[in-house]
Amino acid sequence: MKRKLKPLIFLLTCLLGVLPATADNFTLEAISTNLHSKYQTLNHLPGKDLAAIPAPKKQENYLIFDVREPEEYAVSHIAGAEQVNPDSWRQTVLKKYANQVKDKTVIFYCSVGVRSSKMASALQQDLMKAGAKAVYNLDKGLFGWANNQHPMVNAQGPTLYVHPYNAHWGQLLKSKDLWAYK
Repeated sequence: MKRKLKPLIFLLTCLLGVLPATADNFTLEAISTNLHSKYQTLNHLPGKDLAAIPAPKKQENYLIFDVREPEEYAVSHIAGAEQVNPDSWRQTVLKKYANQVKDKTVIFYCSVGVRSSKMASALQQDLMKAGAKAVYNLDKGLFGWANNQHPMVNAQGPTLYVHPYNAHWGQLLKSKDLWAYK
């Protein structure tokens, strides 16, 4: 049943104005522009800025949330990222992580930024009240991160593979050879 909902979710995101309406404008850049417009009060962090932060500083000063399904996270993720179900209730996430955000910069990401922008926007005020220094959405998500060859990991260590979500969204990855579902 979950697989049948994904085309419906895509259609709904187009209708809600999060994604470009035309196929020829279905690019990470166009999606990013739409997300910046829709979530104007949310800061969007370029991947190169996150990649430039040394690992020890990232671990000490940042809390990174991967807002994708567990099977997507299992294929690859940014080192140190915590997987958060994209359908999680705001209060559930706050209850679990509110005591960890004090004096940290919180970064959310998903495949392209749709799910993570939604969650980051919903949680931003509460996270700031809990002591977070700042809240960001990773611009262009993990697909942009992977396309720029920034490092990713899985349970076995470093990896180049990315879960494409589905064939439609996978078009936004530079190389179909690096798609992996497991």
